[in-house]
Amino acid sequence: MGYNQHYSLYSDYDRAYNTSYGAFNLQMEFGIHKYIGLGFVVGAEVSARTAGYYYGGVYAPGYIKPSNSPYWSVGVPIGFIANFHFLQLIADKAGKDFANSLDVYGGLNIGSGPVFRNVRDKYDNDPYYDSHVGALFFFGPHVGIRYFPSEKVGIYAEAGYGKSLITGGVVFKM
Repeated sequence: MGYNQHYSLYSDYDRAYNTSYGAFNLQMEFGIHKYIGLGFVVGAEVSARTAGYYYGGVYAPGYIKPSNSPYWSVGVPIGFIANFHFLQLIADKAGKDFANSLDVYGGLNIGSGPVFRNVRDKYDNDPYYDSHVGALFFFGPHVGIRYFPSEKVGIYAEAGYGKSLITGGVVFKM
């Protein structure tokens, strides 16, 4: 579960930052080296209001504050991640085993996906304010920590920019 913010493009005129409330992400990472992992993320998120909405069309162009936005949206982010697990490297160099149950990592993420913008408030039945399908985009760094109280199940927290501002949940080792 998390809190996300993505840049969205809906048409030739409209672009916005969608701030989600109640994002749900599934993420899988594969170790390609002892300290490096590559993976993917797919999620679902709902935005109560489209934040920082910019309308560039002929009908009153300009920036619309989030509190005045007539839209809410549903997004499906799909992307790729790359992580470097530096606590494992430190533990190996120090000859200690404290990184067996604790994992600290940093990485990058990039992705896109569909976003469905729906009308929350109609303005005088203006035909322009209608539902639209667009694309969301994200890219950014993240840092995270995972703690495994058992060998296969743990918890994690992650913060950054791109796929999530802040997220947390359960993690499983395969």
